[in-house]
Amino acid sequence: MTDEAALIRAHIEALNVEFWYRVDQQNGEGVADLFCEDGAYSVPGGRNAGRAAIAESYVKRAARGPRVSRHVLSNLRLTLESPTLAHGVSTLTLWARDGEAPLAITLPVSVSDVHDTYIKGDDGVWRIQHRHITAAFRGEEPAVLSFSSDEGATHAV
Repeated sequence: MTDEAALIRAHIEALNVEFWYRVDQQNGEGVADLFCEDGAYSVPGGRNAGRAAIAESYVKRAARGPRVSRHVLSNLRLTLESPTLAHGVSTLTLWARDGEAPLAITLPVSVSDVHDTYIKGDDGVWRIQHRHITAAFRGEEPAVLSFSSDEGATHAV
């Protein structure tokens, strides 16, 4: 791995750590700022396009009341397309439950594949252009983040 590739990887890993920190520790506040202005966050059947829609989905989640979550991201496989474009595939294990900590939970809420496109902006900052999450395994806990469907309806995942 070249020094440039190692530096890019470090920036993208830090971006992912910050993303999940904001979700788990700050109720999603500021997550939308980690996306490109026209970025998208999607799941099968749903998509939030643009920072405003992404931010709104976290406002709706927070309005449901207290929730404890821990998103554990691992196995990042990064492909560098250019000095300003990268793609990543990683594994996300989610532990979450409504209520105040500490909470009992036996199984994770889900284990998912995360497919990302990252872009380095003119300001030199790496951001998420598109994040797509697909569940490989689902647990018993309900989904809480809302996404707009292609038909205009809203559903949670």
